[in-house]
Amino acid sequence: MSRSRKDKQAINQWLEGQRAKPQYRPAPTAGMAVAKIVRPLSKKYGGGSSAAMLQKHWPDIVGARWAKISTPVKFTGGREGRTLVISAPGAAATLIMAASGPIIERLNTHLGAGHVKKLRLIQNKLKTNETPSGLKRGLSPRQENQLQDGLSKLPEGSLKQALTKLGRGVLSDETD
Repeated sequence: MSRSRKDKQAINQWLEGQRAKPQYRPAPTAGMAVAKIVRPLSKKYGGGSSAAMLQKHWPDIVGARWAKISTPVKFTGGREGRTLVISAPGAAATLIMAASGPIIERLNTHLGAGHVKKLRLIQNKLKTNETPSGLKRGLSPRQENQLQDGLSKLPEGSLKQALTKLGRGVLSDETD
């Protein structure tokens, strides 16, 4: 049975008037409400107890000497207190472990009482400040001036930049 357009419109109007109220939705949990407030504040002020957030305050916690060669990796554990995993080179790991008492106190001062119960250290290789032998040192001021004088008649643009780069590469190879 086919209905006319007028009948379909009348049926639709009647259905719109007879539809029930939307289903009752309970209020969000307190945790959701708090998260909406705390999350933006945490991003702005750097709160939280993750190891990445701890990196900002690491020199204050372990001291400048140990902060240069060690990094907090992650927190493990749970209810009885957490364990902070720290990455440090071999000998330094032993010395950091020997000073773990004061470090744990400073961590708990920063994160809250009883947050960290112990430290676990992972040994890694010492990062050195040595430059690789294949690294080029650059040009002397005299060589840089010669290069700029030779390219001074060229207009500014990508050609001049490319030739400057090429000249620096050629001149630095000559000095090796």
